[in-house]
Amino acid sequence: MLHPVVPAMPEGLTVNRARAMLGEGEYRGLVLMEGSKVTGACPRGYLADCADGEVLLDTIDYCRHVRVIPPDATLEDIVRTRQPGLTPIHVITDATGQPAGIIDPDHLIRWLAKELYLTDNRLAAVVDTVNEAITIIDCNEDVVCWNSQAEKLYDIPAAQIIGQPIKSFFTDLVATQVLHENREVRNSYHQPCEGTHVLINAGPIRLKDTLIGSISAERDITELVQLHQDLSRANSQVRLLEKEIKNMNGRHDPFKDIMGHSRRLAEAVAVARRVAGTNASVLIRGESGTGKDLFAEAMHKESGRSGKPFITINCGAIPPTLFESELFGYQGGAFTGADRKGKPGKFEMADGGTVFLDEIGELPPEMQVKLLRVIQQNVFYRVGGSQPIKVDVRIIAATHRNLEDMLAKRQFREDLYYRLNVVALEMPPLRERKEDIPELVYTFINEFSHQHQRNISRVAPEVMSILLGYSWPGNVRELRNILERMVILVEGDTINVEHLPKTVKKQTPKGREQETSSTLADLTRRNERDIIARALRQAKGNKAKAAKALGIPRSTLYYRMKTLKLDIE
Repeated sequence: MLHPVVPAMPEGLTVNRARAMLGEGEYRGLVLMEGSKVTGACPRGYLADCADGEVLLDTIDYCRHVRVIPPDATLEDIVRTRQPGLTPIHVITDATGQPAGIIDPDHLIRWLAKELYLTDNRLAAVVDTVNEAITIIDCNEDVVCWNSQAEKLYDIPAAQIIGQPIKSFFTDLVATQVLHENREVRNSYHQPCEGTHVLINAGPIRLKDTLIGSISAERDITELVQLHQDLSRANSQVRLLEKEIKNMNGRHDPFKDIMGHSRRLAEAVAVARRVAGTNASVLIRGESGTGKDLFAEAMHKESGRSGKPFITINCGAIPPTLFESELFGYQGGAFTGADRKGKPGKFEMADGGTVFLDEIGELPPEMQVKLLRVIQQNVFYRVGGSQPIKVDVRIIAATHRNLEDMLAKRQFREDLYYRLNVVALEMPPLRERKEDIPELVYTFINEFSHQHQRNISRVAPEVMSILLGYSWPGNVRELRNILERMVILVEGDTINVEHLPKTVKKQTPKGREQETSSTLADLTRRNERDIIARALRQAKGNKAKAAKALGIPRSTLYYRMKTLKLDIE
């Protein structure tokens, strides 16, 4: 738009003389000057179209209607200061105040139209590239933008909704709320219509200080919500089946499912047995993979609440926006599309039973206050409800995090900490109870051999030595995973060193390999001898029953008894 110009004196300057001055060069216009003052301007295009070549330029209104602007003027300055009527020719001056170029009104209009077209196409590309459903409404609540994701989410074509009032399609939209309330919304759970769940970001659109509309971006989480609901239903069905199996099989010691006989594990089981029959809150602490969930369920089954629900809530797996409705449920009519009867939360479902709060250290701060109130008063309110709901639940919590550090950093409430930590139960990591490893190894091998139709009956002594020397950062969960992998991949009936993962073999120090192997081999023999002896005592000397309990052929049992110098008779 900025064209090089020829300064000219206006006196006696006709259209024909102006054409001759411009010639065939690159100059696109003239600027009329009286001394250092700009009095007019004329673009080349106007001269070419002018029919009367003898008319004086300073007598033409179009040429006399000019506006001088400094070199640092912006396009916004030019457009904002435009007056009604004839659009002036803008003369741009340089740093010394001399004319440097002109802005032709026709070129300005064409350029603005081009920029508007480019901006419109860029905006369309943005809104159709993102994964969110984008809705833009104007100040009259008419839809002005509806992207392809919105079409998919609500099955409404853009051609059908754009230009129409949004209230003709929806009765409860966050986009209209932020328009009326002139506020932003971030990561808010919303159910705009039945069967659709979204997380929404929305905010007003302003032109300077004037509100001209609002925009909303909705991320579809319907599948996530439905999966969570399916998982909850499946969990309830599993619990029901376990309860029926228990009733069919008669009384079963729930702590028998916790494998191992080490001193530290035995101490933890003893504490859990003593506290199981009370209503005291228990905080189970330990690394991931140590079996905190097994202890929580065993305490529930050993308690007087065993006939009531055991509800697990993973505090680290539920999105913060869904947390309150998951824990406390929602009232019918709380939002559009909700079940008219409402939905009970986990605490309501667990009435009379036990709530296991796994990963309690991940509980959002705003929910810590509400959880504390439930523990203190046994009362809560559904989302959107006004009637208090009273429940009788026992709380067992678990965490792998250092809650004391979180207290010091004000990341965890002190009053909630003391409410949960009435009885503390420490779960020992596997590296601190290595005497349990042989029993776990044979138990898991037996389980996975049946599961995957394998016939693994032996573990090489050097393999057991390496397993006993490994630090097990993933604890029992890691051991179980590695053993399942080896059972699947082994050809034959023996697990050898080459079947071990590299991560396990790498941890053996090279300089002490022989010494460690020798010491751990002795430990392996002792543990294997104790396990076989215990199986024989429990089977009252019946070799067939003992071999079956150990998951090995009777011939292997006789061979190991002879090797370990156990009395066969």
